[in-house]
Parts: sequence; structure tokens; C-alpha cells
Amino acid sequence: MHFCVLTAGDCAAGLALLARYPNEFRTTVQPIGSAEEAFARFDELTPDLLLVDADAEPPSGLTLCRILKEHPVTMLLPVIAMSRSPKRRIEAFAAGADDFVARTSSPEVFRARVESLVRAGAGRRKQVAAHLAAEFERGEHVRRTFRRYLSPRIADKILSDGQLRDSILAAADVRTHAAVLFADMRGFTGISERLTPQEVVPLLNEYFSLLTEITFQHDGTVFHMAGDCLMVGFGVPLEQADGPERAVRTAQEMLVRFGALAQRWKARHEIETGLGIGINEGDVIAGNVGSALYMNYTIIGDTVNVASRLAQRARAGEVLFSRAVKRSLDARGFDTGALELPPITLRGRTTPIDIYCVPREKRLTLYTDIGLPA
Repeated sequence: MHFCVLTAGDCAAGLALLARYPNEFRTTVQPIGSAEEAFARFDELTPDLLLVDADAEPPSGLTLCRILKEHPVTMLLPVIAMSRSPKRRIEAFAAGADDFVARTSSPEVFRARVESLVRAGAGRRKQVAAHLAAEFERGEHVRRTFRRYLSPRIADKILSDGQLRDSILAAADVRTHAAVLFADMRGFTGISERLTPQEVVPLLNEYFSLLTEITFQHDGTVFHMAGDCLMVGFGVPLEQADGPERAVRTAQEMLVRFGALAQRWKARHEIETGLGIGINEGDVIAGNVGSALYMNYTIIGDTVNVASRLAQRARAGEVLFSRAVKRSLDARGFDTGALELPPITLRGRTTPIDIYCVPREKRLTLYTDIGLPA
């Protein structure tokens, strides 16, 4: 057994006892004169134990012990305080010492205490190292998870707030207010029938990459990708007072940039497609949904269902949104030139809802109508 011992003050009695150890117990002794020296040389010396002279005047005695025990670098280092008087025991423990021995202690008692503390210190370090490794891996997993569906700015803000991060990862559902956007590609079924899977997959990757990039630029959250449909949220997991405005701006940019992408696809594959978008605003339930084997952070509720139905009704190059969205836009003075349409009854609902869309003239400036069915 070999261990390194730091000494502070007059520890001659302890060193004499250490010198009487059998050959299998080898020690390296290193005196230190200050806490700064201990901090600076800690990694170099990798000490296993600190012997402190409890009778010495500060800073070599118990004051040094207290400083080392309060510092994260040295707080796990076991400390034995030595004194001529048993009366210093209380002061030693108050300073953070792990054990106290009188200078007149027998070699057997001293040896037992040293070995016990060295083993305990090694166990503490292993436990802390394992905990840090687990926390690091958990942190990396959280980073990978968040950055799959959150913009870098939102992800970094969540990761820097431990309480917020833990609340999002917790199993409990949270009721919050959000703007929800669904984007749905028109004519995808026909494209899948005309092209081979090897040709369709790269198109989908282009499609989702573009829409995700636009979403992140407006600090939206991507919650779901399935087939040719994308679900995005604003105001969740972080509150955004201008969520509806962000959603509409995102939708407008999606139409413009996907229109250019669709033109390239037409030239490359002789296919025609467009994008229909639906937006709704209201309360949603945000939380982890799934099983013990697979969980997904998502949003559910009637607000989500209505946004999905609006996207299904939107024609290629068109954005449909609800009255709730219109009220929020009007309150912020954001004018889209929206055209009010007759109320419609969406599938799964009994009550008609008021809907709005970009006027046809404006819609044509965002994307050329290709006459595809919704």
C-alpha cells in the first residue's frame, strides 16, 4: 500500500508513527505552507491524506484545514488533526477534520485511523468520479436530444438553466399556451408512386432540412415529423409572447423557400408539389409521451388538432389560421392582409370555427398555384 501524505505544521509525531509502518506501507510525505500551495500542487501530488498540527498558529493549523475543506479541489481530502491536548478535538472537528488523534496515541490506533481514512478518501473520489461521468453523459444526452428539435439559441438557454431543463425532462405534463404550425406537402402520394424510394428519401431529407432550418431561424420547436408532415410549436418549451407572429413569419418563409425548392424538383424529376400550412393558438399539454422504452417530448390537445386540420384544408401555397391567431396578430399590430373565409366545421368537431388565409393575390406572390388538391 502506498499513499501520499501532506503535512501542515509540526506533525513530527505523526511522521514518526508513519515511519514505523511495515515495508508494505510506503508513504510519500510533502509539507505544505499554505492553502494556495495545496491547490496549485494538488494534481501533481495527488495526496491521500492531510496531517494538520492543531496546536499551530494560523494559517498552518486548523485555519488551513477549514480553507481546504471549503474548497472544491481539496474538500474530499481526508484530514487528521493532531494535538497535545484532547481539548482541541471540538475545534478540529469544527474546522472540518475527519479525525482527531493525540500525539501520544499508540502506533496501532494511529495506523488504523490512517488506513481507514485513506480507504474512505479513495472511495469518495471513485464515487464522485462515477457521478461526474454519469452527469457528463446525461448532459451530452440532453444536449443531443434538445438540439434535435430546438433552435441552438433556445437549446442553450434551457441547458444553462438546470431547473428549466429538469422540468422539461420530467415526466409530469405541463399545461401552457402556444402557437402550433403544421406544414403538409401537397401531391406527395403521387410523387411516391412515380419515383423510387431511393429517389423519394433524398427529397424528403431536403424538404425537412429546409423547413427545420427555417423553424430554428424563428426560434420554433420541431415536435413531429411523419411522412410529409411537420409539426412546429412556438411558446413551448419557453414562453414567447410573439409566438403567433413568429408562426406566421415562419409559414411565409416556408412557402417562399419551398416554392424555389419545388421548382428545382420539377426541373430535376418533372414532378409538381406545393406546401399547405395551418396555424392555431391556444392551450396545449407539453410533456413526454410514449413508453418505458421510447419517450418523445411533444404537445397534445385540441389546439394541436385544429392546427392539423387547417393544414389539411390549406391549398398548395396557402396558410390558413384561426381567429385566435388573428386576434393575437391584431393585438401586436402585425398585418398579414388576411382574408376572412366562411366558418368551416373541421373533421372531428361539431362547432364551426372562423378561419383566415392570405389573399389569393398575395398567395400567388408567395408561391405559384399549381392546382393540386388539398
